Amino acid sequence: MGNAKWVKRELEKRVGAPYFMITFTLPSQLRNLFFSREAKSVYDLFFKAASGSLADVLANPKWLGADKSGFTMVLHTWNQRMGFHPHIHTIVPGAGTDKHGRVVTVKNPAFLVPQKALRTVFRARFRDLLATSSLSDELKAVDPAVWNMNWGVDLQPFGSGGNAIRYLGAYVCRSVIGNRRIVSTRKDTVSFKWKNRAHGDLQRIDTITGVEFVTRYLRHVLPGGLRSIRYYGFCHPAGKSRRERIALFTGCPVELGAPPGEPLPEISKCTHCGTPTQRFLYLNPRWKSGRDPPHPGRKCA
Repeated sequence: MGNAKWVKRELEKRVGAPYFMITFTLPSQLRNLFFSREAKSVYDLFFKAASGSLADVLANPKWLGADKSGFTMVLHTWNQRMGFHPHIHTIVPGAGTDKHGRVVTVKNPAFLVPQKALRTVFRARFRDLLATSSLSDELKAVDPAVWNMNWGVDLQPFGSGGNAIRYLGAYVCRSVIGNRRIVSTRKDTVSFKWKNRAHGDLQRIDTITGVEFVTRYLRHVLPGGLRSIRYYGFCHPAGKSRRERIALFTGCPVELGAPPGEPLPEISKCTHCGTPTQRFLYLNPRWKSGRDPPHPGRKCA
């Protein structure tokens, strides 16, 4: 799927709630784990720790209280200078359903969950998963001091989510460096442009040897079969019905029925007036969470 198609699809999946971008980054002391024969398992563990910790914190009733949440995760492994910097960008709608099936949303469009709490849970989840994983003992033997560090978890509000989706869309089908950033190539060196994020995106030029350029490039070749984009909860294709329900209850227009020009299939007839009925959309009745069902004798309008 191309960048434009991915962006279009994700924009259409949005619900009517504030969106947030959360970035999970592993400390440099753990990055050697990705350069082994078990690299795919390490990447999977990274995703599992990030997604599990986020789902746990979102479910906490002190904050969002979404027993069923949804989000999209996109893996990146590089920085502007082609250095190895594994991190997962996560697009998170500030909505979900609680344990009773009711739609819940964030109360403050600038606050999703406490960043410190998410960081603590992520670090503990990764530590526990690593300890119980099937990885070799050599990979599990990391410096114990890493579990006392402040891990990189960045959380930013992103309005309706459109800008976050477009930002990530520029990278979903792109490699570590494109031709436009390569300034020149000589017999033994390569010069390329990069932006210095620490100084207002000031443009710089690095010149490195050809061997070093290839080495940096190959560090970002992912293991075969690894999915770098993953969908969770109601953002997963299997969660479409829940996502449509959340969208409806958060004020989004929901397209009902068949495409224009195509007749809707007849389902049954109204038991009161005999008029053929057509199913537009099925939603779980809100009364299942404790409210009484509609009165069976109520007549149609």
